Amino acid sequence: MSVYPLIWLFLQSFRTDSEILGDPFGVPVRPTLDGYASAFATTPLPQYFLNSLLVTMAVVIVSVVVCAGAGYAFSVLTFPGSKAVFFAFIGVLVIPAPVLLLPVFLISRDLGILNSYIGLIGPFSAGVLPLGVFLMKTHFDALPSSFIEAAEIDRASPWQTFRLVMLPLIRPAAATVAVLAFMSAWNEYIYTLVAVRSQSLFTLPVGIADLAAKQFLYGYAPVFAAMVLTSIPVFVAFVIAQRSFIASMSFGGGVKG
Repeated sequence: MSVYPLIWLFLQSFRTDSEILGDPFGVPVRPTLDGYASAFATTPLPQYFLNSLLVTMAVVIVSVVVCAGAGYAFSVLTFPGSKAVFFAFIGVLVIPAPVLLLPVFLISRDLGILNSYIGLIGPFSAGVLPLGVFLMKTHFDALPSSFIEAAEIDRASPWQTFRLVMLPLIRPAAATVAVLAFMSAWNEYIYTLVAVRSQSLFTLPVGIADLAAKQFLYGYAPVFAAMVLTSIPVFVAFVIAQRSFIASMSFGGGVKG
């Protein structure tokens, strides 16, 4: 049942408006690509796609790097206030996202980063940190301390121990954080709608919403076609993540053995 909406969306993108309105749950009688052609003709979909791709990739990289470093610090290193800072990260998880919308907007306004790429990348990355740091820390906690001790015997520096020994062992957690960051940034709509004013900076969710608002001008088929195109990267990311999980688990099992 969970796959049915995706199948329905895919099928409707190949139908005409008259077919969709006549039988919303039907299948294409004469499949057509007019919806896709209209979507590209009426909206700058390539620009929306590039904006989403740029913001999402930046958020994924920043989130994985920062979460891995912070998780390792909270798990392995000892510094004053480490527990308090970690619990502060966890505490953010219980705060509903809409409550943070206004504070984040005001901070971005004061920093002068509204209506810019960095104005999206920064808040989106920050939104992944609480859960990402928690996942990374729990994975580092589960690793035997003998790995660090062996690296110290081999005279590895703390940076080398983290990068060459510990980081490869938590690839499943890194892949999970990457997927969470990708899904969060790629699908984010509300904050982008508030923080971005220039159409040239619209991401796909905002661009498709703008197209859907004009459905009486362009019809339903272009909206469905644009939504299908938006879903493809999510599917690809899911497939890549699955392979990463399997490869990382096999690598970890080989090291522990």
